[in-house]
Amino acid sequence: MACNFSNTCRAVIVFIWAALTLLIVHVASATNISIHVAASEIERQALLNSGWWKDRIPHNTSDHCNWFGITCDYEGRITHIGLAESNIKGELGHINFSCFPNLQYLDLSNNNLSGSIPSQIGSLSNLKYLDLDRNNLTGTIPKEIGSLRNLEGLDLSSNKLSGVLPQEIGNLKSLIGLFFNGTIPREIGHLKNLTYLFIKVNKLTGAIPSTLGQLTSLLQLDLSSNQLHSSIPLEIGNLSALEELDLSDNKIHGIIPDELTKLSQLKNLNLSSNLLSGQIPSAIGKLFNL
Repeated sequence: MACNFSNTCRAVIVFIWAALTLLIVHVASATNISIHVAASEIERQALLNSGWWKDRIPHNTSDHCNWFGITCDYEGRITHIGLAESNIKGELGHINFSCFPNLQYLDLSNNNLSGSIPSQIGSLSNLKYLDLDRNNLTGTIPKEIGSLRNLEGLDLSSNKLSGVLPQEIGNLKSLIGLFFNGTIPREIGHLKNLTYLFIKVNKLTGAIPSTLGQLTSLLQLDLSSNQLHSSIPLEIGNLSALEELDLSDNKIHGIIPDELTKLSQLKNLNLSSNLLSGQIPSAIGKLFNL
């Protein structure tokens, strides 16, 4: 007998459609779980291969999310690696950074890491904080660091890095704090959100770039204990939010520009141990926060 879309046939069709929908959802869910499990295992192996967790893995768990210095999200993907002052040794390149696409926080400061900064560090597209200071890193800073578009804090200071800070640093528009060794590229003026800039106690030479005057969010600027031998750029007077300015212990020459008197928020000013000449602008006495 012909069905002619009777109520019974419609019910059968609805049942089949619902069953197929549930099957598709189940398969998709199972596939998604398998993908996350596989990705999590890749991260676990990358940690093991680095050798940094040797003797740090609890005997009662193989779950790397419970290992020292590791934080994971609800899917078991690593978001934080914090191994500051952990006496880890070897080359920084021993860990495969490309295995951690969800990583947001990486602190390896104050260890005994050596070698160069690998270019693959630029694959950490979700990274917000990177601290590699107080190690024995050598070589140049890779241009790929400019790919870390979500980075807010970067500290590469107190290493043995050479060369200049790559101009790609200007791509890091979310950067708030920057600590490093090397010369200052003009592109640093692109970092409109930069709040803290510390380049003290390095072998920084050359001039203070006028593009620093574009960093209007800057609160602290410390270029002390270097070998800077230019005059103080007039554009420094544009840093209306600046609270601390330290240019001491350099070879800065010329006069103290009147433009410094525009820094109405200034609380600390140190220009000592330089080659400055002339009079201190009388209007500096009107900076009541000093």
